[in-house]
Amino acid sequence: MFKMHNPSTQTVSLGKSPGALANRNFTKHLNEWCPEQNNEFDPWCDPDYPMIITYKDIVKAKNFLKKEFHPTPLVESKHNHRFPMNIYYKLETFHRTGSFKERGAFYSLSKLSTEQKEIGVITASLGNWAMALACCGQKLNIPVTVVLPVIASMRADQICRDFGATVVTFGKNLAEAKRKAFTMLTNANLSYINGYDHPHVIAASGTIGMEILKQLPKTDAILVPVGGGSLLAGIAVAVKHIKPDVLVYGIESDRCPSFSKALEKSGVFETDLQRGLANSLEVSIAGCNAFETAKNLIKSIILIDNDWIAKALLHLIEDEKLIVEGAAAVPLASLMALPRALIGLKDKTVVCVLSGGNLEPCVLQSLERAQALEGRLITVNVKLPGLEINNLQKIFNIIAKLGCNVIRHNAEKSWGVESYMNEINVSIICATRDQKHAHIVKKVTEKFFPNICKVHQEVLCTSEKCKCYSCKNNMHK
Repeated sequence: MFKMHNPSTQTVSLGKSPGALANRNFTKHLNEWCPEQNNEFDPWCDPDYPMIITYKDIVKAKNFLKKEFHPTPLVESKHNHRFPMNIYYKLETFHRTGSFKERGAFYSLSKLSTEQKEIGVITASLGNWAMALACCGQKLNIPVTVVLPVIASMRADQICRDFGATVVTFGKNLAEAKRKAFTMLTNANLSYINGYDHPHVIAASGTIGMEILKQLPKTDAILVPVGGGSLLAGIAVAVKHIKPDVLVYGIESDRCPSFSKALEKSGVFETDLQRGLANSLEVSIAGCNAFETAKNLIKSIILIDNDWIAKALLHLIEDEKLIVEGAAAVPLASLMALPRALIGLKDKTVVCVLSGGNLEPCVLQSLERAQALEGRLITVNVKLPGLEINNLQKIFNIIAKLGCNVIRHNAEKSWGVESYMNEINVSIICATRDQKHAHIVKKVTEKFFPNICKVHQEVLCTSEKCKCYSCKNNMHK
């Protein structure tokens, strides 16, 4: 059974005297919304009495799920020669809806009472959990309602509908969608299932940790993406019970650091979020059960910059031939960005949990930025007076002779100022091999056309802006 965490006892007032209570006026309670009323109380996820998930809970989940879910693949990196450690990938991308969430969805739905199954469930989600719950609800013949914020993808919306779920779109983020879900379940008597903190969800996530150690007993460390914390908590409990020496790291995007903030304050609270590539991790309040379960088991939480997530995503797609979403690239991003923070992993066997493969087409644009950060894309900005238009052909010829590929270009005429009415501005996006090649192109074009061409190169991780561990240490040298 789940262990209940009891907070310290506090002395409280017994209230009014019996005489005062006898003279009180009774009023009829109306079932209306009140701004001071907690409409989001979830008995399974109570911050005042969080539940600690145990290894026995995970074993129960494993025994229940083994007929439904086969172990997912664990593969070695094709490019370990590039890293100072041996990297493996735990692929949670092969589930029907593309993420590890199906384990928790199936288990939590199966544990409902007969009456709850007949009435149905409701949840709020950014996408992955909603799709998983809809899929498993159809399989188990349980009605599912999902509330998606407006930032959720249309693809996730349609997949939920295809699985027969009722879809409601509400709110600009997960927190607002969740509030809407709780107002709906009050009237419909639905059961709310928290996709990142329900004890059954955490226990089911822990089965991934059991699989990793069975597939790769020599594992030294596991890197886990962190949003609400269910995946981290479940894996930490399982791994630390089976092999206590294994290090478990939680990896967060620095744009949604709810779990690391909870560690700083010794408790969960709402944090500010920014949109980024790891959008499925954008949870403003870490799960109370997940936090209490994981806080004493993990080595540390690492924060990663958005540009490093883009670079890791590019590496996984181009070099490892693995299609993953931004959140799944976060563990690898930490190994690429923070060698100092993870210096203890040198020559160790490290497993990166690739939590999902629901890559949105719009995120593919970030891959161009990742290429630019590696010096593989540059922008040649050209300003040509109208009388010198022939120079544009010369510039293209030089770019070709330098071995570049022109990806695209855009030309427009300036207007509004009489002296520059005939000026033409051209932006040329070129593919280069690497930083050295990009530097050569910049040097040659600006030398031959000093007043016409200006080459722009993206810079990765500048000390003024980057918040990652390695850059902070460089600044203090």
